[in-house]
This record gives sequence, structure tokens and C-alpha cells, in this order.
Amino acid sequence: MDITVNRTRCIAVVVLSLWATLSMAAPPVRKVTATDTPAAVAITSAQADEILAELHAIKAMLEEDRKAAAEPVAGTVRIPDVALHVMGSPTAPVTLVEFTDYQCPYCHRFHEQSWPELKKAYIDTGKVRFVVRDLPLDFHEQALPAALAARCAGEQNRYWPMYEALLAQKEALSRESSRRLAIAAGVDIPTFDSCMQNPGIRHAIENDVAEAIRIGVNGTPGFLIAQRRDGQLEGSLLLGAQPIAAFSSKIDALLAAH
Repeated sequence: MDITVNRTRCIAVVVLSLWATLSMAAPPVRKVTATDTPAAVAITSAQADEILAELHAIKAMLEEDRKAAAEPVAGTVRIPDVALHVMGSPTAPVTLVEFTDYQCPYCHRFHEQSWPELKKAYIDTGKVRFVVRDLPLDFHEQALPAALAARCAGEQNRYWPMYEALLAQKEALSRESSRRLAIAAGVDIPTFDSCMQNPGIRHAIENDVAEAIRIGVNGTPGFLIAQRRDGQLEGSLLLGAQPIAAFSSKIDALLAAH
């Protein structure tokens, strides 16, 4: 299975930039006259009006999509309780699953803004078990190599130092930078390099992607806040780099019901 996820977010940036340029920066379009040469006629008034109307419509749809993505998703979601890398107490009453992309700026924002307090208040206190699953978006060229690097570091019990290092990375990700971070995390390099070529590791990441798409997580970061029932995680989704209050309200409700 190819790792393919909707490119809407990247397209949105381009469309909104074009919309802003045409609607705010560009001067009014003059009417074409008989004396204009073909080179002078860049666009007619009717064409300009049509383009702007279409861009307004696209902008409105993208704004609705943005609002929807920023809000909790209604309904109960269930996934198998498969936890390869776990932080926190194994008996914690609540499980928080993050679907992440190491090249995603919103994942970095979550890591910088909400993660420290979330970890301190819930994970370090034994209330929440934290699980990471991979969702490398296909338009992030270095996301899959970074996910492979994190998992291969995990094969040597260095997953969490690698996870932290990748999400704290300030420079642009590359295969070389991911490898340097793995070295700094303390992996055995020949073993690490061999792991990076293991098709089974990539297949495991593809399974995470398929699971994310199945439950409605089509962007990153995406979270499932859940309780364990009969080998399943059952809970609700929270999408986007949300503030700590958005997590607390859902976690506290599950803790109160436990």
C-alpha cells in the first residue's frame, strides 16, 4: 500500500495566497480596448471576476474545512490496543494515542506548546498512557524517513529520545539529519542502517496510516483519547495542535467516569 494522504492543506496555502494577491494587492482590471496588443491583454474583466468568484468559493470551503479540523470529532472511535512504544504507566485508566508526522509544523507546535504540560499533569502522574503511531503525510518528503528512523531507534530501546529529538528539531529534516539524531540518541549505527532497509518497518508504518484514515484522521497531529475495553481502545478524536484545555476536558471526563 502506498502512503497517500490528502494534499488539501498544501493546496489551501497556494489558493489562499493567490486569492489574497488578486483581491487585495492587484489593481483594478481595466477593460480591453481595440488598441491593445495581444501582449497587453493579460486578462479580461469578466475572466478576472470569474477567477475571483471561484477563489472566494474555494476560500469559503477551505475555511469550513479548517474549522472542522480544529474541532473535536463527534462519535465513538475504536482501534485495536496495539502499543509498540508506550510512555507512562501501563495500568493508566486513560490512553492518549497521537498520530504524528515529524515534518508537520503543527506537530511541532503541539510538542512545544501543549505537550510539556500534558506530560507533567497526566503522563508523569500515572493517569494517562501515551502511545505514538505514525502518519507521515505524502507531501512531506522527509516524514517517512523520519518515522523509519524513530522506529529503528526504538528497535534499540531509543525510541523516546529519538521522538523528542525529531520534534525538537529546528532545522529542516533530511535523511542525514535524522541519522545524526539517531547517533546522538545512542543507537548502534550498523544495526540502525540495516533496520532502515527493513520492509517490515515500512509496512508497520503503512498499517498506522491505514488505521488513521479508517477512523477519520487525515491530518496531523491527530489524537484518540480513550479507555481500554476487551483489547480495544474506545474513545473520541481530537484533531489539530489543540491547547492543553482541549485535552484536559476530555481526559478529566474519562478519569471521572473510571
